[in-house]
Amino acid sequence: MDRLDALRLFVRTVETGSFTRAGAELNVSQPQASRAVAGLEAQLGARLLLRSTRRLSPTEAGQRVYEQAQRLLAEEAALIEVASGADREPAGRLRISGSVVFSETELAPQAAAFLEAYPRVRLDIVATDARIDLVAEGVDLTFRLGELADSGLTARRLGGYARWLVATPEVAERVAAEGDLKAALARLGIAFTGTSTAARWRLTDERTTMDVELAGRVSAANGAVVHRLAREGVGVALLPHFAVKACLEAGRLVRVAPSWRGDPAPLHAVWTGRALPGKARAFLDFLQPRLALDAR
Repeated sequence: MDRLDALRLFVRTVETGSFTRAGAELNVSQPQASRAVAGLEAQLGARLLLRSTRRLSPTEAGQRVYEQAQRLLAEEAALIEVASGADREPAGRLRISGSVVFSETELAPQAAAFLEAYPRVRLDIVATDARIDLVAEGVDLTFRLGELADSGLTARRLGGYARWLVATPEVAERVAAEGDLKAALARLGIAFTGTSTAARWRLTDERTTMDVELAGRVSAANGAVVHRLAREGVGVALLPHFAVKACLEAGRLVRVAPSWRGDPAPLHAVWTGRALPGKARAFLDFLQPRLALDAR
């Protein structure tokens, strides 16, 4: 087994926690898989895996090798794609992911036109608010809102979405009638616990900044649930424009204190390796000009 195949086996062993499962995926036996990784450790002069009766896990050195191997294997796949001509004519399964609301409102509406433009591509959309492992889940391209943590992934910032305060017309009237906007938002704000600033909103009105410490009775870790709570009249939500535009147009939600807005939510396209595979690049180039970025 050459070194590249051994790295591929090592990566799948880390991701599955098992020589048996990794070997089965790559058509080698458990003893062969174990010997291949042992040989890789000997070549690199470092122990890569901690072996226990329940699961295999990477050592500190193994984690670094795993991250580098992910990028190397992604670049090899992109190179093969270019050499085969698939880079010029995208084909095969394209697996993309985004949050539930983003997938529903920004990805799904573009699917039909993209598939018509690229008839050889099969599109698989993974809608989840969890930060999934792209390699383990076989995701070619993901879209993430918010600032990114440092990682071995490649990211391109696409722009940002304005974040607006929204509520049902009845709740908006209650906020306006109270007179004290900050106090009303503190009491009625729905906290989105999927962010690091769940309990605080920083709002601006072009002239000044206001920090609101949320003290409401309702929170949710899923953006789609926050959206539904706002539609049900539970309180006020601070959501990106793409998530609320349809309800605003239909009158189910209205903007609360429209001169105030949250900091823009940055949107990044994220993938493994430095080279973006042709079919993923085709989707990104198709999608970006159709996104409702930087809406006012």
